[in-house]
Amino acid sequence: MTSDKNIFAVEDDKGVFCGIIELNDIKILLFDKSNHDQVLIRQIMKKPRAMIYIDEPVTAVMEKLDNAQSWYLPVVNRDKKFISFISKTKLFNRYREILGAQSDIYENNER
Repeated sequence: MTSDKNIFAVEDDKGVFCGIIELNDIKILLFDKSNHDQVLIRQIMKKPRAMIYIDEPVTAVMEKLDNAQSWYLPVVNRDKKFISFISKTKLFNRYREILGAQSDIYENNER
């Protein structure tokens, strides 16, 4: 209830990524405390539309985000251990930073 996150990763007892839970999907359950001990995680989690592997190039990541029509996807290692989520917003912001730094370099060289 105190988290500022909207999406949560679900792992099995061996730490292998299994799926996601989105806050929007469980809001009603959060406020109905009478069912908390009856609802199982596997009942409310869902499979992500795609997964990003930590060693994939950015072009593949962008393609997966576009194909999945999602603003975020989970990042896992090759053993499917969850690492983090990546979002289009963060990716685009970082891309803009890199482009901005490159344009500064070009501007300095023209002087």
